[in-house]
Amino acid sequence: MAVIALMAPVVATDITAGEPLPYQIYLANGVPLANRGQILTDPDQVEILQRQGWRGLSEEDVPPADAIPPDEAVLRMDRQAPVRFQPRTRPVLSEATGLVADDMPLSLKLLSRLLREQGVQRIVAAENGRQAVGQFFRQRPPLVFLDIDMPGLDGIDVLKQIKSWSPETFVCLVSGNATMVNVKVAKTYGVDAFLVKPISGLNLQRVLSLYGPLTLSAN
Repeated sequence: MAVIALMAPVVATDITAGEPLPYQIYLANGVPLANRGQILTDPDQVEILQRQGWRGLSEEDVPPADAIPPDEAVLRMDRQAPVRFQPRTRPVLSEATGLVADDMPLSLKLLSRLLREQGVQRIVAAENGRQAVGQFFRQRPPLVFLDIDMPGLDGIDVLKQIKSWSPETFVCLVSGNATMVNVKVAKTYGVDAFLVKPISGLNLQRVLSLYGPLTLSAN
């Protein structure tokens, strides 16, 4: 893969449901969301790509007039118009998919196993924050566990992105040394629970007791 030298907002008309994507699409912070040639039919995914997607340009590409350096693109993330997935009812644990993100393989494996023991049978694993955002965009699991201290895109960054797309998603932050600052910031982004390492089945059970099937109220 070529090194990204510049980034440019996607041309919304380039993104059409049911048609192959003309290029790989990223968030402004460089997190890949969709591949060139991929066909998307979900209208929410298409809208997110149209309104928040960016193209990555190499030094060999002819840049459009609105191309900017990657570090400048990152600064524009908070100024982009918010886009949300349509709310969904939250399934019972036995029918829910859980996303677990941790850069420590042993911790990732342990939490995945404990979740299965608690009845969450389908687990999606991510080895870092970038993978977690991409997996959430593609699969939109209702239950998410994020290690706070992942390199690059940390758990709080991922929490912020997931909650901006899907406020009803249950997100738990996992850490062995969460500071009061982290806790305060996470609460401003809508975190649902905290799980302290070393993880035990009893503590996980306590967190999962806060998760419950979510029924959408009729408007």
